[in-house]
Amino acid sequence: MGQKVMSVHQAEGAPLPAPLLPSGPVLQVLGPMSARLGSHDVPLGPPRRRALLALLLIRLGRVVPTTVLIEELWQDARPQQAVATLQSHISHLRRALAPVAGPARSAVLRYQAPGYVLQLAPDQVDAYRFEQLISTGRRFLACQDPLAARDRLTRALTLWRGSPYAEFVTHRPLADESARLEQVRLTALETSAEAGLLLGRTAEVVTELEREIRQHPARERMVGHLMTALFRSGRQAEALEMYEWTRSYLVEEFGVDTTADLQRLHTALLRQELDNQRAHFAPRDHLRLAPDESARPVRTTMSRENASRGSFAATAERPVHGGDKPNGPARTAHVRPVGSGPAPVEPAVPPPIGRERELGILVAAMVGTVAGRGHLACVLGYSGLGKTHLVMELVQRLQARDETIETVQSSCFSGDGVPPYWLWTQILRRLSVTRPDAFQAAAAPFGALLAPLLPGWQAGQGGEEDRESSSSQSAFRTHDALCEILLALAAQRPLVLLLEDVHWADTASLDLLRLLTTRRQGHSLSIVLTGWDLEAWPDTSRYAVMTEMFRDPNTKILRLGALTLPDITALVHAHAGPGVDQRVVEALHSQAGGSPSFVLQMLSLLGESRDLRDPGATGELLGLVAPCARTVLRQEFAELPKPVLRLLRLCAVAAPDIEVEPLCRATGGSAAMAIVESAVRHGLLSPDQERTGRLRLTPPHAQEVLTGELTDEESQRLHAEYADALSPRLPEEGDPARTDLIAHHAWRAKGAMPAERALPWFLRAAENAGSRLASEERRTWLRRAIDLVGSMPDGTTPRDLEPRLHWELVHLLGHVRGFGHAEAETEIIRGHVLDTPPGCSDDPALLSMLSVSLLVRGCYDESRQLSARLRTIAERTGNPTARLGAAYGEGVTLYLRDDLPDALGAFEQGVDLSDRLAREGRLPEGTYRSDPRVCFRSYDVFAHWLMNERATAAEQCRRLLRLTQCDDRPWDRLQALYVNAIVAAWEGDVEAARSFGAEGVELSVKYGLSYWTSLLHVPLGWALTYAGHREGIPEMRRALSEMRLSRMKIHLPLHLGLLAQAQHHAEQREGAMDTLRTMLAVVEHQREYVYLNSALPATHLVDQLLRTEMPVATGPRG
Repeated sequence: MGQKVMSVHQAEGAPLPAPLLPSGPVLQVLGPMSARLGSHDVPLGPPRRRALLALLLIRLGRVVPTTVLIEELWQDARPQQAVATLQSHISHLRRALAPVAGPARSAVLRYQAPGYVLQLAPDQVDAYRFEQLISTGRRFLACQDPLAARDRLTRALTLWRGSPYAEFVTHRPLADESARLEQVRLTALETSAEAGLLLGRTAEVVTELEREIRQHPARERMVGHLMTALFRSGRQAEALEMYEWTRSYLVEEFGVDTTADLQRLHTALLRQELDNQRAHFAPRDHLRLAPDESARPVRTTMSRENASRGSFAATAERPVHGGDKPNGPARTAHVRPVGSGPAPVEPAVPPPIGRERELGILVAAMVGTVAGRGHLACVLGYSGLGKTHLVMELVQRLQARDETIETVQSSCFSGDGVPPYWLWTQILRRLSVTRPDAFQAAAAPFGALLAPLLPGWQAGQGGEEDRESSSSQSAFRTHDALCEILLALAAQRPLVLLLEDVHWADTASLDLLRLLTTRRQGHSLSIVLTGWDLEAWPDTSRYAVMTEMFRDPNTKILRLGALTLPDITALVHAHAGPGVDQRVVEALHSQAGGSPSFVLQMLSLLGESRDLRDPGATGELLGLVAPCARTVLRQEFAELPKPVLRLLRLCAVAAPDIEVEPLCRATGGSAAMAIVESAVRHGLLSPDQERTGRLRLTPPHAQEVLTGELTDEESQRLHAEYADALSPRLPEEGDPARTDLIAHHAWRAKGAMPAERALPWFLRAAENAGSRLASEERRTWLRRAIDLVGSMPDGTTPRDLEPRLHWELVHLLGHVRGFGHAEAETEIIRGHVLDTPPGCSDDPALLSMLSVSLLVRGCYDESRQLSARLRTIAERTGNPTARLGAAYGEGVTLYLRDDLPDALGAFEQGVDLSDRLAREGRLPEGTYRSDPRVCFRSYDVFAHWLMNERATAAEQCRRLLRLTQCDDRPWDRLQALYVNAIVAAWEGDVEAARSFGAEGVELSVKYGLSYWTSLLHVPLGWALTYAGHREGIPEMRRALSEMRLSRMKIHLPLHLGLLAQAQHHAEQREGAMDTLRTMLAVVEHQREYVYLNSALPATHLVDQLLRTEMPVATGPRG
């Protein structure tokens, strides 16, 4: 038996071979459902389509009947055309999951009577990998190999990102599967804990189970494992408390006692009989440090930059725990002069990693103070980057260099009640204590002038304020007095002022600072400032004061950036010891955004769960990095005032376009400064380096954490506030991108924004999308506008707005999905009903559109009736739209019936009339309107060609291409390319058909015009087949299937004829014969006799292959 186990798992800790990457799509359902194909995310579409995929996924490899899918998808709300809608969703999923599938590749999602089957390998779905790993782990445990078992089970549990299929709670099969998988996960967790106990990893087991037992207190196997782990960890009292808590819960909730197994375990604990050999020894786990390293702490002194001032010794060696996190001291002045007597013993501050260059520049600048070469140095960057740490190290370096240099520190901070000049008050107070005699002598001449700086100052009688002088003069004299005092003291002993967080300084303090930086020239006085980058200062009015100081050639400006990966590596090794896996370091770097403070807090949390240097813990640590990052962020947020947290959430809602000015407007101006204070202090926001006036969320999970705690109502309200704050800056013809942004927030606001305020943004976003020819985006905004208008009371919008929006949507859908598509037809009907008051049912534009829709769907007799009505209107009114509509409808019907001379007459009439309208500037205008010159010439080409007037047809083909060479109407260009590709196929010109078809497909894909994509794939597939490419025929079949879904029946015999030719050329004789039989049946049913014209190659093929069947399909023309 032992040998058998070794063959499965050769040695302890032997890694599994790297799995081969799946060649197809990879689906993730253990959490939010998503799909990837290669390195790209696969859009799965709207909720109903995602639910369909999920229903197929839970029966992977099994045929799910169509009736079952319809029942489970729609339940009691089944649409009228449920099968067609289901097929549409299937088609979209098939294209999304296998966009490059060719004839040699089996379809991922295919039809198999009586329904559909999803064919994926188990390793392409995380839920199946999850269960496979669990099954393998259980087998290893049964074979007495707990190490291999725990490895597999841990890997399985790492795949779990959240509740599976959570978005489909209304679909019973998916809700049941979600519950089943949750039970599988809990069982796997219990089995993993059992393996961990066998390995002696009790601390790991405690950490894993304590989180779960609170949510699943009735799982007694889990409780038993946790009690065992607590007992073996020397926490017997907690193990016994766990039993009593579980027992009370079961009695109160269910009226039952614990199981016999748990009772026996409890008795063993009471008698100290639980595995005596292990219970009396230290746990045999991998969390214990080596003896020479056991005292090394995980430092957290930088988890609060400001807390390190004056409390470094108290906190340096104490790790911070999640529920016992010390509050940092209030931001008060901490001023300690260097060399002014014996200092208290403090632990050495570790050198600032990654800041050696900046520290060298500061030290070199400050040591010149002794020789009277004072400097101004500015250290800029957001909080958490180590500015305070850098200043602390500077103090130590200066003390080591020259003990005669005195350093005095002071800080600014924001908040109500902070008096003016607080920055300088701290400096004077400290100097009056450390050098009392010298300070008294220097300050004596100024007396009451120092009152604003030192309230209650009584030294001497000099310097009494001139009560007649203006307030500005008094302020200047106060500033001058302070300068004189500091310069006098610096003359006796070199002085370095360390002024921190000057972005919070009041205006008066900055004015004083500006005067001092000018007066210090040639004196033994230097100044070091720390603060945010100027672009992020809360009060931009102080920008000019600082810029003036920065222009001085003796000013050193140091901008701290994020730490690089090597720096973070060194930081981790300095605080956690060498041996931390580089993958863990890289994950920390990615999450922390280069902030040392953030890294140290995460190290503290990770160190509570596992030994950071344990090679066997790397996988678990990698899985914990992101949760720890979220925990750190939540801890940061928990300490913020509610108004600040609300504003941070507004930033998360606005991301990635967080504009400072709209934020100020959204909060009344002054409150917006609090968000800058808190967010920058915590390293959550930083200025966008590429776009002025904008901020960005720095940590990867900040937006997720902030928005994850919002209710729908709170989120909608924030979106409404931000949209309102953005909109005042927009003139009537504003920036389209800004309009789209406002529309996005207005839509996300839902009911929180009045409909009459949101509607104009929806309409302008639709216009912007139309100008970009972004079809799907325009469709989305038109839909949203229509829904919004429908919800508004009567009389609040123009009467013609709703029908006009429907007609805009019809034109769009006609080009994107085809005028025969069910959605387009529905909109035509709705628009007709809304726009047709009594006695006004003869609108030529409406009748023309209905006629086209009927033609596309093969309803030729009904279309001809509408053409007759249009002809009557044209004769009565001379309306050009009616004349064009009548000529087009009549001409197409005559053409299809093979009455080519009369059809040609109607087309020529339409060509002449549309050309004249174009010269007069009276062609139809508007987005997604077709050029009638193109429509008539397209059929004109076909008619001339079939009547053997090839030269005329060729000239009209060239004219079509010239007429559509502009990019403003791609659908007209696509029609011209389609006509040229069809004619080239009829003439056997493979290269021309391929060229026109490929250009058309590329153009249609670019603009999202799927209707034209399908049409053009037919001649392109024909050309590919004749050029020797096997994918040609599958492309044609797929195109015909998509046209069927869009209910396009017109020209179906034409397309079937080209497919039969391709099949015959590819030596698929039986397939060609079947296709020709279908073609003949369609011709007879739809009476499209033109496609049995003797000039067509398909007609010759019918004569060759189906000579005896040919007469059946012929019939009277006209």
